[in-house]
Amino acid sequence: MPSSSDDAAPAPVEPTVGALRRRVVRLAGPICAALVIGATAQLVVAALLGHMGDDALYVRALFIPVSFLVLAVQEGLDVSTQVGFARLHGSRGDDAECDDARGGLPASATAALLGRFAAAGALVLGTVALLVVAVAPALAAMLAVPEPLVAQFVTFARWTVLASVLSVPTAVAAAALRGWGRTGASATVALLVAGLQVLGVWLVGLVGGVGVLAVPLAIAGSTLVGAVVAWALLVRARLLPPPGRVPGLRRVLALRHHPAPRRLAAGWRRVLRALPARSLTTPAPPPSAASATAPAPPVAAVTDAPAREAGQVPAPDAPVRGVSDDPPHDPAPGLVDVRGLLLGVGLPVGLSYLLLTVTNLVMVWLLGPSGTAVVAGFGGAATVQTLVVVPAIGLAAAVSIVMNQQWGAGDLGLLPRTLRAGTVVVAGVYVVVGVLVLVTAPFVAGRLAADPDVAAQAALYLRVVGPSYAGVGLVLYLLTLLEQLGYGRVAVTLNVLYHAVSLGVGGVLARTGGGPVALYTTIAVTNVVGLAVMLPLAVRLVRRRAAGARVTGGDPVAEVAP
Repeated sequence: MPSSSDDAAPAPVEPTVGALRRRVVRLAGPICAALVIGATAQLVVAALLGHMGDDALYVRALFIPVSFLVLAVQEGLDVSTQVGFARLHGSRGDDAECDDARGGLPASATAALLGRFAAAGALVLGTVALLVVAVAPALAAMLAVPEPLVAQFVTFARWTVLASVLSVPTAVAAAALRGWGRTGASATVALLVAGLQVLGVWLVGLVGGVGVLAVPLAIAGSTLVGAVVAWALLVRARLLPPPGRVPGLRRVLALRHHPAPRRLAAGWRRVLRALPARSLTTPAPPPSAASATAPAPPVAAVTDAPAREAGQVPAPDAPVRGVSDDPPHDPAPGLVDVRGLLLGVGLPVGLSYLLLTVTNLVMVWLLGPSGTAVVAGFGGAATVQTLVVVPAIGLAAAVSIVMNQQWGAGDLGLLPRTLRAGTVVVAGVYVVVGVLVLVTAPFVAGRLAADPDVAAQAALYLRVVGPSYAGVGLVLYLLTLLEQLGYGRVAVTLNVLYHAVSLGVGGVLARTGGGPVALYTTIAVTNVVGLAVMLPLAVRLVRRRAAGARVTGGDPVAEVAP
């Protein structure tokens, strides 16, 4: 007896842990490369400012607290956009890479979604920029800026935060490409922007002699160029319509046939003809007498249907295939809850970045009584740590993209398996990182500082804390992953407890005679203990998400908000 078509259809094959691991590594490679280049670009900018004089580097150093606030807003917007587009991509399945003519998502819908994220980011970052512009003089007084540098600092702070607002479209575009699985295209935008910023600071600031104000100029120029490249990559990924198919563009162009614009143009021409022939506002001589005396043809209304049928009025241009004059519509208004993602994912991410700023300030305060060499050594070691955490952030972003695409597709049962695949990769990477930091601590510290005392203190931090980087890398990876899975409040709470314990206990021990070694040892122990707490908790929360999050009404897109 012949079997039915349903019986003959093969069951979908679930990916293995090995396949998921390879996918995570493939996505994480470009992300990590972009993060490393971005961090390196900031170091190069600082070095270039150092060659412009001590004042330029000093002014930029004073701006660091404000830059962390801007970075918190940018990262919150970035991660929210990435999560939203990853879930949207997963909800479309194989149709995500097709155009709307073949059943894919209409580009007008994704363009509208990009616009919502960009508008929200511009609103928040614009508000922050206006606040900084208003309080910049008071901020200079609070930071005790020397009187000769107050005007320079205020100008630098105001123009830099205003230039950062221009980065919103570029950041949203790069995050959307990353969430769509185009991590290579996203990294291309990030690398281009970082390279142009360094080039701009060098050409305008160092060669051109503009000084520290080259930084906001470089930010503005690089982000505008990055926006153009990102727009082209979004069109290629079918997330934006090509220029000839922008919805509503034809309606705008059709206004040239309306009587009102024609009358306005005719009136403007009459004004120009009335001006003297040699007037600077008249680029061409007046028309000839024959053309001037010729009566103007009557302008027929566009709505004059009988005249058009008789052939007296030219018909409007034929519509272009695939382009509608109707305003763009969202085929599924609830496709992605932008507000829910910004509050449930972006806000916790931003708070985590602000928490890092606070903890760095607390560390400097705790180490202050130990001397300037200790503080400077910690600063150098912190620079190394900035690069050390890059694999954790990049791998967490890659695992988050895979898991949120699975969430959008309704494959919630794959979340624990994907977590396992990513965790194995992160653990392997950070075992190697911990050993390398421990072995190379003296060499790296010697390259960071010429002063032997400062180099010794940097090496001390790396020797004591370095072996625990296997723990801190996994803890940071798990916290970042929980934030992007909608457990933002849990991640922020754990982050606060982690730093409160390490700095609280370590600070008391350091201030009561233990010195920097006691503080560093406490941090290392907390890294290991934190991993023992975080790993089972993260596994439990991911399993709960896989078992408890259900799709509403059979539509996997209905539950994209955290």
